[in-house]
Amino acid sequence: MSASLHIRHPWRLAVLALVVIAVGLGYVAYDKLLARDIPVYADDEQHFKYGSIGNDGETGLPYAIWIVLPKLFPEYLPGPGGYASVGFRWEPGRTTSDAPLGFSRARVGFERMSINCAFCHITSYRRAPDAPLEFALAGPGNTVDVLAYQNFLANCVRDLRFNADVLLPAMEQEVRLSWLDRLLYRYVIIRIVKKRLLQQGERFTWTTKHDRPPWGPGRIDPFNPVKFDMLALPDDGTIGNSDMLAIWNAATREQIRHGGPWHWDGLNTSLREVVISSALGDGMTAKEYDEQARASLRRISAFLRRTRPPASPWRPDAAAVIRGISIYRARCADCHDPAGSRTLTAIPGDEVKTDSHRLDMWTLAARDAYNNYRKGYDWGFSHFQKQYGYVGEPMDGLWLRAPYLHNGSVPTLADLLEAPDQRPKAFLRGGEVLDSARGGFVAPACDPEHPPPGKFCFDTTKPGNSNSGHVYGTDLSPNDKADLLAYLLTL
Repeated sequence: MSASLHIRHPWRLAVLALVVIAVGLGYVAYDKLLARDIPVYADDEQHFKYGSIGNDGETGLPYAIWIVLPKLFPEYLPGPGGYASVGFRWEPGRTTSDAPLGFSRARVGFERMSINCAFCHITSYRRAPDAPLEFALAGPGNTVDVLAYQNFLANCVRDLRFNADVLLPAMEQEVRLSWLDRLLYRYVIIRIVKKRLLQQGERFTWTTKHDRPPWGPGRIDPFNPVKFDMLALPDDGTIGNSDMLAIWNAATREQIRHGGPWHWDGLNTSLREVVISSALGDGMTAKEYDEQARASLRRISAFLRRTRPPASPWRPDAAAVIRGISIYRARCADCHDPAGSRTLTAIPGDEVKTDSHRLDMWTLAARDAYNNYRKGYDWGFSHFQKQYGYVGEPMDGLWLRAPYLHNGSVPTLADLLEAPDQRPKAFLRGGEVLDSARGGFVAPACDPEHPPPGKFCFDTTKPGNSNSGHVYGTDLSPNDKADLLAYLLTL
């Protein structure tokens, strides 16, 4: 009887076999390409340094590919040293096989490397050339060169050697790949990565147009990428290059001025919106903004509210500091002291007279587009605004905020107290050794046409790089400048 059924209905077994195969393939595809294992760090500092912000799936690079690119394509990096040449740093005890500061390493099908908030907001420094490297969480990033990293990835995938025959042998020296992993990388993953990075490279071609200068270490144009890609606004030729910001002490900021502005030009007044929009700018998509991502971003906001900058290590002459306090109160406090009437307000660009490109970059159209951004999800943005000046920032952690001005065009505090035509015309960015005498980092002068190998020479004659303006205190006597500097070094 059973034999008869088998003969009369062979299609049943065929269908069953196909179902089993489909289920098996579906499970493998899900497990190898989509299954999520996002580490959750109990410690908030670890979470800030290595936690996911919800961008692992769409923009995360396979770890097995990411780790071999500097070895296969070193010619596309600014200098020797692998990813360290674009400013990535590792904590003591971690090797270059581990995630550097500012990267999450999470599994979405396969292990992926994704940037997080710390990518741009950790300061690394040495108190002397031979001193150990130290890190200030939520400080302004001073070494990472975001555009150089982006260009490196784009150049790698444009190279004909970016193929499975070259990549797989190198990958297998770094990670263990099963036969199935090798098949998936050869026929699926490498091709997808190449396509996505080529598209990403195309989305950044605007950076080479309209005489836009490169960003360099510790700088970024954070909103033009959003305008031209996410918000689909046309390239308007603007330049938004600016120094990476310190984002520590958020609770104190909110106490100084409730609903006060964020970013150099005060384009938003909500910390929640600033954190979410930053995650979007770092590649998070609507479908990735799940409960885990929401919880992660809430933790980051809470961490920023309570994290304070490290105390200044400098102890100038006490008498000079006391004299400097009086000068500070007369010349600086109104715009920069917690009790200042203009602190955390936008000082009109016509008054401060610093480079105006960043102000021109943030347009009314960009404000309206962001407040109405609904692409796949109701983000609830309502606090984006257009200001016409640069925010008078509090001076907490001033000793670690170099280079100075919104575009990072003045290397030291001593230089900031000089008239613009006396400030350095070109200097090396990306330094980590502190300058205890002048305030900031050691930043030697350089020739933009012939920079030292592997170094970035910041040229103040380029559009968006001007070191003009902010002449407050430049008319002081040399002795008064020295006293004011002595006090500023303690902040």
